[in-house]
Amino acid sequence: MDDRSPNMLRPTLIAGALFGALSAVPFLSLLNCACCALLWGCGLLAARLYSGACRGQGVAFRPATGAVVGLIAGAFYALAQTVTDAVFKAALGDPTARWLVGVVEALPNVPDDRREMMLAALREAAEPKVTAASLLMGFFLTVLLAAVFSTLGGLIGGAVFKVQAEPGADPAGRAGGPGGPPVV
Repeated sequence: MDDRSPNMLRPTLIAGALFGALSAVPFLSLLNCACCALLWGCGLLAARLYSGACRGQGVAFRPATGAVVGLIAGAFYALAQTVTDAVFKAALGDPTARWLVGVVEALPNVPDDRREMMLAALREAAEPKVTAASLLMGFFLTVLLAAVFSTLGGLIGGAVFKVQAEPGADPAGRAGGPGGPPVV
């Protein structure tokens, strides 16, 4: 990166906070069951926003930069998801777990002892409560998943939203670039 590179904070914070909050919303969070779709989207959006900033500055944006942007956005995603999830679970419990109680009750051919075990676990999860241990465990799991999938989303975004540097603006300061020797 050269001195003209735009600040990564704004695009990564926007993408991470938006997708992290969405992933904590009950039932919307189920989109992550499709190969962590919200995490991929976080990295893609961060890459799209940062490529626009790079285009405006005349700076190159490549897949490697997209991966870095995706990784940073993934960290913001994990933070936003953990905070938003804690608020929802403290206020509402887990509506998805309550819905699954009805699904499990309607399952045919499930032995009674297993059905009761599943129902007990789901009813426990449906209660409105937040513990420090569940927050930390959820945060670290989300950070690990975000490090992989948001980075991959940013890498793909870097390839899709690639920006070429303006002619004569060599970021390494080599021949023809600002501060470099003149081209002969």
